[in-house]
This record gives sequence, C-alpha cells and structure tokens, in this order.
Amino acid sequence: MSYISYFGAYSKEKVNFHKHKDYELFIYSSGKGKLNIEGKVYDAEQGMIVVIPPNVEHGSISYDNLRYVAISGKSDELMHVKTPIIFKDNERGDGFSLLQMIFSSRYDNQEYFNSLCLSFIYYVLKNFKTSNPIEKTINNIKRKMFLKFHDSNFNVTELLKQSGYAEDYIRAQFKNIVGKTPVEYLNELRIKHAKTLIKIYQNSMSLSDISLNCGFEDYIYFSRKFNQIVGVSPISYKKSILVEDNDK
Repeated sequence: MSYISYFGAYSKEKVNFHKHKDYELFIYSSGKGKLNIEGKVYDAEQGMIVVIPPNVEHGSISYDNLRYVAISGKSDELMHVKTPIIFKDNERGDGFSLLQMIFSSRYDNQEYFNSLCLSFIYYVLKNFKTSNPIEKTINNIKRKMFLKFHDSNFNVTELLKQSGYAEDYIRAQFKNIVGKTPVEYLNELRIKHAKTLIKIYQNSMSLSDISLNCGFEDYIYFSRKFNQIVGVSPISYKKSILVEDNDK
C-alpha cells in the first residue's frame, strides 16, 4: 500500500475538473469555496473532509484562499465505497491534525508514513455517516478488526455475532462488499503489519516474535499465510529487505 501526500490552494478562476485512478481523501484546511462532484455542487469550507472514489470527476473553486491537504493511493481494500463521502471534522480537528502529520512526514520512513495514512483512513471509516445500515455495520467490523488484529484471541465469529445480524448473512454481506471473507481480510491486515515490522526491526526482532505480535500463535500457519498473500516466505522477504537496505 502506498500513498502520495500533497498540499495546495485552489484557483479562483475556474473549476479544475479531474479524476484519479485511486481513492483521494482530503480536508479543506482554510478558506471558502465550492466543490463540484460530477455536476453536484457543495459549499467548501475549513474542516470539511471529502472522500472521492476512483474515476469520479471533481473539482473545486476558491472564493477566499481555499486550501487543502490530501492523500491519494491504493486503499481499495479499506474503503469499499462507490459514492463520494463528505462530512465535517470533529470539534478537536483530529482529521486535520492527522493530515498535517501525514504531510510533514511525507519524506520520512515509508512504513511510518503509510501507517499515518492508514490512521486517517480509519478515522474516516469511524466518523462518516452512511444511510446504508449494512455498509455501516461492515465498516464497524473492519474498524474493530484493525484495532484487535494483533490479539491472537480475537474471534471473528464472535464479532460477526455481535453485529446484530445473523452470522451467515453478515459474513456473506462482508464478502459481497469487501471482496473477501472476514477471515481473509483479517489475515491480510496481520500480514501487512508483519511486513511493516520486518522492515522496521529487521534483525532486532525474530520472525517468530513478529508472528506473535501480529496475532499468529502458530508460526507455521503464519508462514503459510505470509507466502500465500505476499508470494514469498517470511524468511525470503526478510532477506530481500536486508539486501535492499545494504544496497542503499
């Protein structure tokens, strides 16, 4: 998963319509103006958070120094929304604080930068409102998985039962919306975190300890899932990271 981060100001002269192949998430940091999404116009002002799905044409025009901070990148496995999302940042301005951290860290360690981007995405998932109760439930399930994936005692079945829907029904809806089963989604979260830990700790943390910190009690199962998702074993992946760092 990779992201770009940028900060800018919208022109007063015209709406600069454009679209992206990936999701774009941004917040207006100051000023006022208008946001046009495929012909539908919204008031744009400080603290307004917007999520634009891939290939949705949009643009803004400034009336009073309208500025923004944004990220754009591969977040399809997290967002799963087909229509734009618009909502107001909370009173503390947590969304804006996160994006400020993201922007100021854009040249830092890539894994740290990506972790900040993930935090903002989960902030969006936690705070935006949807009129579709199933989408809301699925987003809550994903958010709870993100918070608990490192716990080897975390039970997906119990989480599904707590959703208020029949277990088989919500499991099927999860796969329909997300494109993978809850267990597959959980394992991907865990393996992505394992990749991050391998890059950060390299030789200072064993692969066995990393598997435990990612919610896997059985190292053999962890290794099998890592190979299945990443395409190489944890040992091979670690060696490639060490070689890459030595070549720099």
